[in-house]
Amino acid sequence: MSVAGSACAVLLILLVASLYRGWSTASSVLTRLPGDVWVAQAGTRDPFRSMSMLPSGAAGRLEQISGVRLAIPVFARRIAFTQEGRDVDVYFMSLDVPTGPQWPAAVRSSFLPPRGGVAVDQVLAQNAGLHVGDELDVLGRKLRITGIRPGGNPLYQLAFVNGADAPEVLRLGDVTSFYLLSLANGANVAAVARASEAALPGTEASTSAAFAAATARLVNEGFLPVVGALVAIGFLVGGAVIGLTTYTATIEKARDFGVLKALGASDGFLYRIVVQQSLIVGVAGATLGIGAAALAASLIERRVPEFVTELRVGDAAGVFAITLLVSLVAAYLPAHRINHIDPAIVFRA
Repeated sequence: MSVAGSACAVLLILLVASLYRGWSTASSVLTRLPGDVWVAQAGTRDPFRSMSMLPSGAAGRLEQISGVRLAIPVFARRIAFTQEGRDVDVYFMSLDVPTGPQWPAAVRSSFLPPRGGVAVDQVLAQNAGLHVGDELDVLGRKLRITGIRPGGNPLYQLAFVNGADAPEVLRLGDVTSFYLLSLANGANVAAVARASEAALPGTEASTSAAFAAATARLVNEGFLPVVGALVAIGFLVGGAVIGLTTYTATIEKARDFGVLKALGASDGFLYRIVVQQSLIVGVAGATLGIGAAALAASLIERRVPEFVTELRVGDAAGVFAITLLVSLVAAYLPAHRINHIDPAIVFRA
């Protein structure tokens, strides 16, 4: 029972903590795109909650800036459509990259699908019941799913289409949403950003990290504080459960320890027994709890795609160490009390 109680406490702590991690990194997809600086229309800090319209054909002008290796036109539009009777609301993006560079396989499969293809995130795929090879009917245009990226954002589901398909699918006319600049090694990012704003008046340039941070602000300000409070509560409740479980298990053996003391066991011997038992309970409970948390997170995500989690090794190691510490402290207090028990009381009727 002591091991089970500790395992349930660890399960609670890690589930809430992994939910916090998953939601806090949901917008990091923008940092994995093949570029370093985003150029957007002035006043557009968040691509998902505002609109950016830039003139087409400005990529060559931006590539003349010192330090810019490649300027990629990015087309983006939020589209609502019906997929097999379900209403789907998707934010489509398209990177009009040149065919010359050899892009990494992970970038191609996630963000650069072939002509007629679309790459979607896992949240969208699970919500709409989609699999690789299925087709999306987007405003009369058929797109075959060629890749499904892990994770996703429950607030805005993201899909990428081929640059050649963007005019027909997104129907933006002679407008480019953003320009994504890929910089040469050692380029001065701040200088490139200033030069980009000068080359395209009425624009603002920001790094991929800053652009992703602005995108994540909706989650950070509206949802993460709630989950953060739940994480704190989870740690308090979980720590209390672990401590009380260990404390109660030790107190219940007070009579047995009294017998040992009456038979001549030293204080150090009793302390050693208590510490060993506490470590066994802590290690077993933490190990089972970590395994249960990983399994539970996976099962819940399959049923509830919005339950985006990220179970980190560092978090699991931290919870493991805290479990052992709480177990030792909770066992020391009753052990100290037991060592002051009069051995004669165990023989009273």
